[in-house]
Amino acid sequence: MIIFLYGPDSFRARRFLKEMKEKFIREVDANENSLDILDGQNVDLKLITEKINTGSLFAQKRMLIIENLFNNKKVSIFKELTSYLPKLENRDDLIIIFKDGELAEKNLNTESKKLFSFLKKQKFSQEFKNLTPAGLNNFIKKEAESYNKKISQEVANKLMQQTNGDLWTVAQNIKKAALSSDKELIDLNTISLYLTDKFTENIFALTDAISNKNRALAVKILEEQYAAGISEEYLIVMLARQFKILLRIKEALVAQSSPDKIASTLKLHPFVVKKGLSQIKNFSMTQLKDYFNKIIEFDKKNKSGQGNTKTELLLLIANI
Repeated sequence: MIIFLYGPDSFRARRFLKEMKEKFIREVDANENSLDILDGQNVDLKLITEKINTGSLFAQKRMLIIENLFNNKKVSIFKELTSYLPKLENRDDLIIIFKDGELAEKNLNTESKKLFSFLKKQKFSQEFKNLTPAGLNNFIKKEAESYNKKISQEVANKLMQQTNGDLWTVAQNIKKAALSSDKELIDLNTISLYLTDKFTENIFALTDAISNKNRALAVKILEEQYAAGISEEYLIVMLARQFKILLRIKEALVAQSSPDKIASTLKLHPFVVKKGLSQIKNFSMTQLKDYFNKIIEFDKKNKSGQGNTKTELLLLIANI
């Protein structure tokens, strides 16, 4: 079985992948001896075949998760997989999950386009598009229900308006509001305690502290986020997104675009662009890429249970 998950909605794609992984561990392989997660950016066919052919004698199936394959710089991997994967389509003892972000077919090279076309045609291929307003409204109500709570339309509207539809922020705020009160209904007063721009501001503040090499302040802000109960997954996603935004702004600035044009082209709020332009003055392009790649690496370790995210972030700050 081959599964392909991709699209701009990283929250729902990540949650879906997590649910599939947990189901496999629960029903097939509690010790995770037949489960592997590979970094698609650096993977080759030899490693993939090795993982496929290595498994536990006590598990009936094997699961292999390959993330961000389409960021791989080796063109040969796409050609090789296009030839190799059809042999695995009907295997009941094997689950291969390819998880990527937003992919534009027109931006792919010839070989990666062929693989994308093959994966997209799979029975269990799923594109996670950004939710429509109606879809987002439904998501908010279901998210509240997952905590045995109800949420008024007024609160749902406020969530949609103030989070700009970002599901990571929506889910985080609903979670904090739901766990803070015994009331069945999440009302406007309860959500207002958590629904602020403070976390976004603190992400700006954290990247500001890093760019200014203010280690003490950066550590203080990071500790505050942990003390506030922010999940590591959410923290990593927001940091990675912030550095990705800074990279895009830096690239646009190199092209001599005006702030208004950058905001329009990148589809970012003018305030975000304004803050970004201030921050990138203290970063070289190489430094931005380095920080972004390190945070992505922390994310991979966190998902595979191989690292200590807080320690990794503290070390990153210590070395600025």
